[in-house]
Amino acid sequence: MPTTAPPITVTGMELTFRRDMPGFKGARHFVVQPLEGGGPGVFAHLRCTDTVYVRGDLPIDNLTLLVTPPGILWRGYEVHIDDAMVEDLGLGSSEDAALLAIVHPRKPLSESTANLYSPIVINRRNGFADQLVPAASESEVGWSVRTPFPPERDAAPAVR
Repeated sequence: MPTTAPPITVTGMELTFRRDMPGFKGARHFVVQPLEGGGPGVFAHLRCTDTVYVRGDLPIDNLTLLVTPPGILWRGYEVHIDDAMVEDLGLGSSEDAALLAIVHPRKPLSESTANLYSPIVINRRNGFADQLVPAASESEVGWSVRTPFPPERDAAPAVR
């Protein structure tokens, strides 16, 4: 199912990942909350409510990631969701899907990146989610794990 997932603003929602988020053992339950006071916005915190383990047995409490709907900032952003993920998340149509990209903020801001290669796919109806990890390479997909952020005006796909 190809999806551009219409640009949305982020509102609060509880999410249940169908498997551990890649790289974070035990990370399955999350709350996505907009920044700045709870109204809809472009950026949100994705906060894990589980105790998460990295590098073996190192526990992390309150894992929180910065996320944004990629279609708002990157024009023409589109990914292909395979049939297995469509079924696993219970997606009836592309309108059921919402996409979030993880943003890696750095100082200075020009050193920040966003992961457009493997977005988080959310079923808006049931709160099921998973991180899409394409079998194709970044050059085949057209988006990078380290896409420069903020995007250049009218940014098109660019693998770097």
